[in-house]
Amino acid sequence: MQVGQVLRSILVLVLSVQLVALGGMQAAHAGMVGTDEYAAMEERDERIARVQDFLAAERVQAQLEALGVDPEQAQERVAALTDAELAQLDQQLDDLPAGGSSVLTVLGIMFVVLLVLELLGVTNIFVAI
Repeated sequence: MQVGQVLRSILVLVLSVQLVALGGMQAAHAGMVGTDEYAAMEERDERIARVQDFLAAERVQAQLEALGVDPEQAQERVAALTDAELAQLDQQLDDLPAGGSSVLTVLGIMFVVLLVLELLGVTNIFVAI
């Protein structure tokens, strides 16, 4: 009978711990997403995709590494930009020449990315400024 009491007390202890753990779970809250909010989220996702596609180019990644910036970290930071910063960066990408093979173009974009990373405090490239 003592084995039964030990098993019963272990079972009570396990069930008590699980009951306490269930009390800590938070309920999911659902809500309506308006058309404007959805359109803004879609536009942001498209902008992030365009900028990250640009950063995924081999020549851009090589330039980032030459300047001491990890390309993966740069892509993570692009995802963390505010909507205004992302719009500005995307607009500058749209203003580039269609060919995009110019070294000056790559350097210009790299400057913009590094400037944004500097303003966000991720890098410390512009020490003298």
